[in-house]
Amino acid sequence: MDILRMAGFSMASAVTVLLLRRMRPEMGLAAAITAGLMLLLMVLPLLSQIVEGISGIARAGGVKGGYLTQLLKVAGISLLMDFAAQTCRDAGEDGLAMKTELAGRIMLLTLALSPMQALLQQIFALSP
Repeated sequence: MDILRMAGFSMASAVTVLLLRRMRPEMGLAAAITAGLMLLLMVLPLLSQIVEGISGIARAGGVKGGYLTQLLKVAGISLLMDFAAQTCRDAGEDGLAMKTELAGRIMLLTLALSPMQALLQQIFALSP
């Protein structure tokens, strides 16, 4: 039922934002940002289920805790930067949205560097 509540909220918010943007454009942006944050708060409790599921899979597969932490950071950064970029687009700032996405990608590559180095070390250790 949560999906119906979220979908209904999203559609009602979209109509409200559309009407506000026509009458008072500055209020439309504020309403869009507020609706986005409220929707994010609705899905926040689901994140704990995702973290628990990923942790269970990692334990079953024998993945080290450090790599699991990195994976969760990557997922969090990806979602957060996407949300920030979409908010910039809602505000009509496409250039800032693209730079936000670029910053997110650079952060993701930085986080991926350590696991990539460990993987390469294991590959080099196997080669004669």
